[in-house]
Amino acid sequence: MNQQDTTLARAVARDDSVLPLDAFVRSISVNTEVPHMLLLGAGASISSRIPSASTCIWQWKRSIFLSNHPGMEQNFDELSLGMVQERIQGWLDTQPGFPRIGDEGEYGFYIDRCYPRVEDRRSFFQRHIQAAKLSSGYRIAARLAKNNLFRLVWTTNFDGLMSRALAETSVTPVEIGLDSTNRIVRTNRTGELSCVALHGDYRYDALRNTDDEVRRLDEELRQALIEQAVSSPLIVLGYSGRDNSIMEALTESYSRPGAGVLYWCGFGDGPPPEAVVALIAAARKAGRTAFYVPGAAFDDVMRRLALATLSGGDREDVLDIIAKSGTEQPAATAFTVPAGAIGGIVKSTAFKLRCPVEAYSFKPASMPEQGVWRWVREAIGDRRDLMAVPYKGRVWALGTLTSIHEVFTGPMSEVPVRVPIDVSELRHEDGAVTHLLVRSLALAIAGARNLPSEGPLLWDPKKPQRRQVDGRSYTVHDAVLLFIRRAGRDTFLVLKPTVKLFAADGSPAPKEDEKAIKLGIFGYQHNDKFDAAVEHWRRQLFGEGTQFNCPSGEDVGFLFTIDRAPVSAAIVAAPGEATIPERAAAKSVQKGFRIREPNLLFASKGGTGMVNDPHPVRGLVSNRPFDFSLTRSGMAHDIKLGVICPQPEAAATAARLTMLEQAASPSETEKDYLLDFPGFAQAFGLPLVIPRPQDLSWRAPDEPSTDLTKERGTRFAARAVIQAIDELRSAQRVNVILIVTPLRWANWRSFETDSERFDLHDFVKAYCARKGIATQFLDEDTLTDPQTCRIRWWLSLALYAKSFRTPFVLQAAGTDTAYVGFGTSIDRHGPQGRKVVLGCSHIFNQQGQGLQYRLSKVENPSFDRRQRNAFLSRDDARRVGESIRQLFFEARSALPRRVVIHKRFEFRRDEREGLLEGLAGVAEVDMVEITVDDAFRYVNSKMYSGKLEVDKFPVARGTVIPIGDQEALLWVHGSAAAIRNNWRYYQGKRRIPAPLRIRRHAGTTDLQTLATEILGLSKMNWNSFDLYTQAPATLETSGQIARIGRLMENFGEANYDYRLLM
Repeated sequence: MNQQDTTLARAVARDDSVLPLDAFVRSISVNTEVPHMLLLGAGASISSRIPSASTCIWQWKRSIFLSNHPGMEQNFDELSLGMVQERIQGWLDTQPGFPRIGDEGEYGFYIDRCYPRVEDRRSFFQRHIQAAKLSSGYRIAARLAKNNLFRLVWTTNFDGLMSRALAETSVTPVEIGLDSTNRIVRTNRTGELSCVALHGDYRYDALRNTDDEVRRLDEELRQALIEQAVSSPLIVLGYSGRDNSIMEALTESYSRPGAGVLYWCGFGDGPPPEAVVALIAAARKAGRTAFYVPGAAFDDVMRRLALATLSGGDREDVLDIIAKSGTEQPAATAFTVPAGAIGGIVKSTAFKLRCPVEAYSFKPASMPEQGVWRWVREAIGDRRDLMAVPYKGRVWALGTLTSIHEVFTGPMSEVPVRVPIDVSELRHEDGAVTHLLVRSLALAIAGARNLPSEGPLLWDPKKPQRRQVDGRSYTVHDAVLLFIRRAGRDTFLVLKPTVKLFAADGSPAPKEDEKAIKLGIFGYQHNDKFDAAVEHWRRQLFGEGTQFNCPSGEDVGFLFTIDRAPVSAAIVAAPGEATIPERAAAKSVQKGFRIREPNLLFASKGGTGMVNDPHPVRGLVSNRPFDFSLTRSGMAHDIKLGVICPQPEAAATAARLTMLEQAASPSETEKDYLLDFPGFAQAFGLPLVIPRPQDLSWRAPDEPSTDLTKERGTRFAARAVIQAIDELRSAQRVNVILIVTPLRWANWRSFETDSERFDLHDFVKAYCARKGIATQFLDEDTLTDPQTCRIRWWLSLALYAKSFRTPFVLQAAGTDTAYVGFGTSIDRHGPQGRKVVLGCSHIFNQQGQGLQYRLSKVENPSFDRRQRNAFLSRDDARRVGESIRQLFFEARSALPRRVVIHKRFEFRRDEREGLLEGLAGVAEVDMVEITVDDAFRYVNSKMYSGKLEVDKFPVARGTVIPIGDQEALLWVHGSAAAIRNNWRYYQGKRRIPAPLRIRRHAGTTDLQTLATEILGLSKMNWNSFDLYTQAPATLETSGQIARIGRLMENFGEANYDYRLLM
């Protein structure tokens, strides 16, 4: 953009020519008596499965590239990835006479180069247009035309979709193309709408789509557009202003005096294209009214206009279109377990529980509107004969009437009465009813067993231990946490052994010291020791009986009854796995199964085929990275590293970075997983070019002064790093920049005040992502970590992946499935204390490759009780679904047969319905909630000498146990096969693993498939060489993107390669 255009863009951005979407809708709705014109570009038809102009250009570029590079198709399959486009463009730029990227003549040049024959060009468009399905936007636009909101539609498209949509109404389309320009002067009769195809109609006309053809807009149509826009309001949707001939005509029209208003609607929240800026500036200079409307997608605008302007039967018709636009969902069947012999037993820490069926409900007159939870806690104090919570505008309590009146003195707006407890409320694990019951049960057990308690925590005052942290002494008591969980049709009490700490003066221990002591005690409390701790508490709590009154010693009808034995599950043996006698599983009430470790795909050593291996390190050592053909072809023959490092650490860092070129062996404790590191070049098949401090690709940022405050020092450090990155990039082209943060900067990593939170890492990542710069942060102490083999593997993988290379992918099952990570980020320092950014829709293909993601604002969020999680309205969810659908279509010009959406918390009804509407055209949609359950633990068993005993290793990774019709536990974290034969490997080797709790909120896919997909995606975080992460990559990345994405939301709904934020 030149200086003049930049000035214009700033003017458009700062003055009243930018009209918010809601204001645009109001402007149209108060002028319904004035018929408007529409100008539709390719963007309006994307949701009808017609590729945009930009998508077409990249398809043609790829076709030209691949026809000149046969055998490389697999590495250029995902056209939405920026680096795929960059590599294609890099080759095209070397071809004589080819236009540069972004050149206004790209469209015409590449279609002519790809398909020189007119018949081939027609066939290209015909194939897409015949497969098109009318979107809700076109169907609603037809209803608006029926109500005379639109009198004329201009379009640069060849698809004829507006005419198809009008066929559903009583309006007759008058189609005007290059062979019927004379119709443009006729006056429409009542019930007619002129539809003008400016570049022709593939059914009748010689299409105009090459550069020379597009340049020659038909003179009659040109004059008609100029004259009509002088007097009639024009709404532009889905059009970028790519065609000079049309933009020249519009500029001529809006340079004349006239009453016609221009509303140019842009899809994202970013700045308008240069041509649009110039047009609006010209219109305003001539005294015309012209607006730029950001964030205006075609389908969404039509919906908003219809709901704002239509009434009666037409409005009902539109509501019916919206309701029926989504993917139809057949009734879901219950999760099942495959038949087979039993291979093992896993024992839980959960005991069936029967809770009181009612509670007291009342409303004190003094009950406040705000701060009600604190008010109730302070009222109860440390009483042990009453537990109460605020719920549904009242206080609910378990205790005696006497204790209620003693605590809540004064008049009552509503006197205490017994009301039934809805057990379905127990599904909300941090909900008020769960809070009431678990704390009431803790008080009842503590009173019956003469144990001290605090909330849901009980501890044994006998036999305390003594522990020290940095000379500070603490008393440590064995303790147990109580949880209440609802699973399927049953309620469970779950026990989790822990400790309670006190300082020498009896006060609670600081959190950091408590964490250190717990790590020392529980870090190696593996399967058998954990089982012994649970058994100890089971005997102590339930040895004298399993019925507990609340309050303890009072028989007022609030009774808890607990099964004495924990629930266990029989696990179906995998093929080839040893089985156990049936009698061993006779008492198991649950049944589960195991999933095999998913395979990864690598290129063979010769680079001529693909090889699978479930182990990422072994697969790479034995073979080559998945995209090795790029290296072999010479298109990407090395990785150039840039370094940002403060001057005092430069010499030591340079010396230590050479370790990436040197071999290393794993420590003895890591040989169950790691293999020898052979050096970067040997591992990845290409050299890593590491600079020296005196090189152009090494920069030292300015140092913050030691006398700066934390806030000013952190900002200075962030600006210094960014300035160094800019200097490096202007001097030398590199693939990825390593940013070394010294220990001296520990005080300048982040700060938080009442009005702001600032993080150096996130700020730099957001800045670099917008510029397409890949970065890797590295703490100074990482380079001195004694686990040198691990550090070399992990850092090398990160550098390779962030250079936009593909080390490995999942061996897909062959189904046409795509995955979406769905995350939100809440900025508590935003306007009104709350600003939400949707941080993914992050798209993954069936091979687990993270593709593009899209950041978009949430207009009308709702929140849970603790204001921690944000939920979407139906309209917001529909827009998210539409953007997901558009991303898929832009990547492949086709929708996947099945889409799986992963989310960290529940899908509420509005979200489900809105997403299904937005994903119209996708045959199957699964919505799966995935959380790490902090309560449920299972202990693994093994046959020893014909007897079933507790194993030393935890539950196997890939174990699945249904706990309800739509719920299951899945062990992504657990024991797995080690590299050494007959050994087992437990990643991290800490205590015993927590399962993921998965809930299917929509869809009919079977449990085995859903669990296999989650297990596979847990192996696809290229920022780690671990066998897996404890959540699928869909959730790992979407959460991180959402957090950093807050800093990028002013830059529109742009797509970025997620590796820029890894």
